Amino acid sequence: MRLTIENKTKLEIFVALFQLLKNWSSQINMNFEKDKLYIQIMDKSHICLADIYINAKWFSEYKNDKNNKISVDSSHYATMMNYALKHDKLEIHFDDIDEPERLYITYLNDKENKSAFDHFFELTLMDVEEEHLNIPEVDYDVEFSIESKKIVELLSELNIFGSNLNIICNENLLEFNASGESGKLKVNIPVNDLNEFGIAEGETINMSYSLNHLCKMCASFKLSNEVNISISGDFPMKFSYNLGDESKAEFFIAPKIDE
Repeated sequence: MRLTIENKTKLEIFVALFQLLKNWSSQINMNFEKDKLYIQIMDKSHICLADIYINAKWFSEYKNDKNNKISVDSSHYATMMNYALKHDKLEIHFDDIDEPERLYITYLNDKENKSAFDHFFELTLMDVEEEHLNIPEVDYDVEFSIESKKIVELLSELNIFGSNLNIICNENLLEFNASGESGKLKVNIPVNDLNEFGIAEGETINMSYSLNHLCKMCASFKLSNEVNISISGDFPMKFSYNLGDESKAEFFIAPKIDE
């Protein structure tokens, strides 16, 4: 298996993705299929799930003759990814055998770029067995789109005032609430200011989620300029980022259960 990334924007997305995932788990399982890279990972608390598809055409080059599943230490892998932004080209490959033992990561520069030396990393692969979860198609009660940077800033502000986020939504209102010992913050988002907004007529949603997990899940606005958020009373909330070239990163978070 061999892939390369030479587009600077995609390099930034690729790095941001693994910087985000290192907060979820101590290892990352990557499925290199013939036509895509697929990653599914659940956080340690089993509250959040990431489901990521990166189409083969998203990469500058993607060569893979058979399906391979590898596991890497998430912290070590993210550290190696940090070097990408100093270079013009990223290459990742491993031996085309049933059970590869090492992952090779190479960073190269154009001859004109003297800002950094070429780097060649090797990462020992982990032996981790993990079951894949099938995610059903769901008709959500509420769906809206908002700038990624705005939602990151909003969740960070709310997280100062409490560990839980309460969302109230109807045809005319989108309200985010957080409260704690230090005070309370309520933010009203005019639905007309959203990029897209849809809700069933007469529907009202009142749901609560862990702010700590939401901030961890949405800690980066570098994946896409816009995020689509889907909410339902019966299913986990979904954050969906369009990575381009028929590729996407989706994050799911279970609601808080009233005791």
